[in-house]
Amino acid sequence: MENGFYSVNESMKNFNHFVLIYSKLGHTFFKLSKLRGDGVRYKIALLFCLLVSAGTAVFGADTRFLTHSLNSATFIDAEGNMRGHLHAGRRAFYVEVIHAMMAERGMISPIEEVSLGRGFHLLAGPERHAFFNVIRNDQRRDLYKWVGPIDIFPTYFYELKDAPTGIKSMEDAKKVGSVCVLNGNNLVSLLDGLGFENLLRANSNDACTKLLRYKRVSLVTGSEFPWFMTNSEISQALVRTPVTVSIDEGFIAFSLTVEDEEIAAWQAALDGIKASDRYDDLRIMHLRPHKE
Repeated sequence: MENGFYSVNESMKNFNHFVLIYSKLGHTFFKLSKLRGDGVRYKIALLFCLLVSAGTAVFGADTRFLTHSLNSATFIDAEGNMRGHLHAGRRAFYVEVIHAMMAERGMISPIEEVSLGRGFHLLAGPERHAFFNVIRNDQRRDLYKWVGPIDIFPTYFYELKDAPTGIKSMEDAKKVGSVCVLNGNNLVSLLDGLGFENLLRANSNDACTKLLRYKRVSLVTGSEFPWFMTNSEISQALVRTPVTVSIDEGFIAFSLTVEDEEIAAWQAALDGIKASDRYDDLRIMHLRPHKE
């Protein structure tokens, strides 16, 4: 991916995959066409359907899937696909839920990481995009189409273990030196609306954590399964306060250019996964901390 758009190499990779499928099936189709009999004709018709569905699997997924704030929660596998590390927290879990939804629909689409601001910018454009995990607040509700919730999660304040603030409430948090929040995040408008005048906006969660460790800020925000849960050094340095900032539902936001029928199909895929054991299995594999 270059500058947020498909590179020539990626386009050629998809094209070559498409050609390989069609050439193999086409060769078999040609050999069967030389044979006789109703059974063979049935097989030829079935193979033709496979040819059509193969093309749909490769090219039918014309919505670009975007995510953000991954830090070290994901990796790129041998086939060039983004996957979530085991026991790596919410971001890994979300990526795997999206893969499960794609599998449910029999579709193939890469997942790309962009900044939070870039993701919202692309959603507002004319092309078809899907951006996760996004909070559906009042400011965003009518700007996009929605599928979800992927998850419901609480957010807390975190502080340095060796520099405790002693906060017990949101009012206490308003009085600390400063609170670092991710720029463009739902929490910015939430805390602004609650009268927080000590917010420091950063472009990444990692930047907030560094500022906290250097004692430039007093608090950062994080979920029950924070992004740094796999980083032993940071996990040992930070501790969760008893103050809950919010309880939110995370969604996939789609561009308004995506048809309602397509939105309904993605919602059905998510609902199907939630109704099965797959969703709970993914939660166990990615949200629960690793036990030695």
